[in-house]
Amino acid sequence: MSLSTSIPISHFEEARLLDGVAREVVTDIGRFFSKDRLQRAVMQDERVRLARELHDGVLQSLTGAALQLEALSRLVEENPQAARERLRNIEELIAEEQRELRSWIQKLKPATATSMASDGDVVAAIETLCRRVQRDWGLHVVLATDGRGAIPRTLGDEIYRLVQEALTNVARHAVAALARVELKITRDRVYITVTDDGRGFPFSGRYDLAGLTDGQLGPVSLKDRVRSLRGELVVTSTLTGSRLEISLPVDQRPIPGGASSRRAERP
Repeated sequence: MSLSTSIPISHFEEARLLDGVAREVVTDIGRFFSKDRLQRAVMQDERVRLARELHDGVLQSLTGAALQLEALSRLVEENPQAARERLRNIEELIAEEQRELRSWIQKLKPATATSMASDGDVVAAIETLCRRVQRDWGLHVVLATDGRGAIPRTLGDEIYRLVQEALTNVARHAVAALARVELKITRDRVYITVTDDGRGFPFSGRYDLAGLTDGQLGPVSLKDRVRSLRGELVVTSTLTGSRLEISLPVDQRPIPGGASSRRAERP
């Protein structure tokens, strides 16, 4: 004869069982947030950032240099003077990229304090960028600025990259004759607007960052950069041109208790 009975668990045994479960949970949490794991995550995040920097900066510039060298090979016999001028431009381009690489190496060193850049510094860098785009791509670029005060130098670098990618996209794909860059720096936010008279993106309409992400529209690296800076992005595309509106907070410090700034726009 077999009897099925329920054997009650004493409070002592229940406490010991819960204690064991709690220890397993603590161990799992400790393993997940271990120093080695966090260091690996930071390294991976840094690799993504550096890959984006290389894509948006050096690789784009070297692509421009390669295109100029290709044109130069055809120009040497036809117009030696023009070939020499083009060669000087390429030399200047490579020298600028060398300076940028040195700057990146310097930024990888531990920082002791937040380095600040004046609005004048940022504007001067953007002016140089616009002249270079105009020289390398034949795209007429108009720059309008309204700056006040200083911003973190790292944010200034990000602004430069955003404008660089926007102008490079216009020069490569928009078939535009004119681009206009507007940069406004206030105490709390930075506003960047880039417009052109080209043929627009492969899509039409007005989309914010969430809409671009959901529809898989627009330049991926530009969206990723704006998202990582906790910024806002609106893209308007028509058959007669496009408009990029970017807004970034000046304060880029992590929000205490907040979600990671690099998470996806939506779960």
